[in-house]
Amino acid sequence: MDSRISARGLVAALGVWRTSEPAYEALADAVRLLCLDGRLASRTQLPAERELAAALALSRTTVAAAYRSLRDSGHIRSQRGSGSVTEPLGGGEGMRRTIAPDDFALDLQQASPPAWPGLPGVIAEAATDAASLVARPGYDVVGRADLRAAIAANYSARGLPTVAEQIIVTTGAQSAIALLATVLVTRGDRVVFETPTYPHAAEAFRRAGGRLVGIPVSTGGGWDLDRAGQAFARTVPVAAYLMPDFQ
Repeated sequence: MDSRISARGLVAALGVWRTSEPAYEALADAVRLLCLDGRLASRTQLPAERELAAALALSRTTVAAAYRSLRDSGHIRSQRGSGSVTEPLGGGEGMRRTIAPDDFALDLQQASPPAWPGLPGVIAEAATDAASLVARPGYDVVGRADLRAAIAANYSARGLPTVAEQIIVTTGAQSAIALLATVLVTRGDRVVFETPTYPHAAEAFRRAGGRLVGIPVSTGGGWDLDRAGQAFARTVPVAAYLMPDFQ
């Protein structure tokens, strides 16, 4: 155990957590989200069931059921006399192992796919007239017409018929993620995320009002399909954020 959180502190971190699903599962999902986005560090001791029940004005049975759900999903472990402690992302004792540095190891610092062939040339061609890029006021919401046309032509040449009107040029990957989160998600919608994942994407969907549902992945086996099936059936998510390059 590295730290502990009081019942009052956990209630404050949970915020508005009640949904239409059973209270114990809504509470468990809210704690999972805290673990997923890093607001609840691994190896943090959670408050006792009785203390949290009193702080949330719930029955102890409800809190006990929530803790049991968190144990089943590998987010916490409980030991008699030691209380309940959050697990590192990726699983409990049975799943914890050291990954040898090889071609299949996760490297979230490199969480971006390689650029498609020809992209540098397209960007260079579109930026030939530098003055036209910077010598005008305002913000181009969808991107320069000639750049969008060049990108569309590249996709068409690769077998995916595309026109410029179907292309939006963002200021970066994070801008695109935030835009998609805003368009696809309304407050309270469930969004499936891999665990571990790209933390800034999780933050973008959380800020859009999404409630994140974590599904463990590993470099060797990819998704835990049984857990994924249960999560999809139980939460009916509206979107999922995947990073298949790292499985």
